[in-house]
Amino acid sequence: MYYGGDVYSSVDPFATALGSADGTVNFIGSDEAALALDAEAVDLGGDFLTPGFVHAGLLLDEAAPSPAALHDAGIAYVHALGDETALARFTAAAPEGLRVIGYPKLAAGDSLAWLPAAALTELTALPETSLYLVVADPEELSAVLTRFAADAAHAQRWGYRLLLDFTVPAALVDDLGRSGVALTLDPSRDQPLAALLSAGAQVSFVLAGESPWASVRDAVIGSDGVGARAAFNAATRFAHRAAGNPEGGVLRPGAAADYVRWRVERLVVQVADPRVAAWSTDPASGTPGLPELAPDVALPTRVS
Repeated sequence: MYYGGDVYSSVDPFATALGSADGTVNFIGSDEAALALDAEAVDLGGDFLTPGFVHAGLLLDEAAPSPAALHDAGIAYVHALGDETALARFTAAAPEGLRVIGYPKLAAGDSLAWLPAAALTELTALPETSLYLVVADPEELSAVLTRFAADAAHAQRWGYRLLLDFTVPAALVDDLGRSGVALTLDPSRDQPLAALLSAGAQVSFVLAGESPWASVRDAVIGSDGVGARAAFNAATRFAHRAAGNPEGGVLRPGAAADYVRWRVERLVVQVADPRVAAWSTDPASGTPGLPELAPDVALPTRVS
């Protein structure tokens, strides 16, 4: 049981305490109720509890961060793409508290798999697999969306995903929204995030290795940025949803107890456009606060 801090939970936007047992959250509420349930509750000292972040598309190449570095940054899940040897090595090195969802290179019988998008043209039929396609450029993306358009129901039914390693062109935003296929991208590339979400796209993030909050900040202050809450959701619960776990990435009774403790400057409600930035700490808003993500404010520090 923890008390004396702030808990990011839509169940109770004013929660200051959280309890868990056997890997499951069993309490969200006030300090008074927490101490009545457990006199030995841990004092957070004003720290902030959030769901763990999800790195939603990590290619296991030479530049990939280590599992320990991801865990130390506050990342609780990583969707890793690689060959079977690389996946086994990465998973074996993962510390307790970092869960690896592995996508091996496509082979017969895989339930999860990945493939370079260029190889899709070699397939006579779309595979009956939860397929993660790595798309290198807008031309490949256009070709993939054209292929999906012929059998959109199949791609949606099997939970296809796209990893986009480039800035999404405005001309393809509506097509991505209509595809019904989840996409993962790097928000530091100044993506058209507001347009993508407005079009109905299912967006999750590749996260900065040094701090996932840096990726959330990039999503907020970009030229087509989104509010901090939408950006945080893309870095947590939307990534769970893309991997077929619609209940993940939230703190509420009955949810998995995957949470991180952060030291923060202050919590605010922040909109996307810094020119009309509206920060509010008014509790009457009923909106859970998040750390202030202005460029001149220090990012949160992971405590545990």
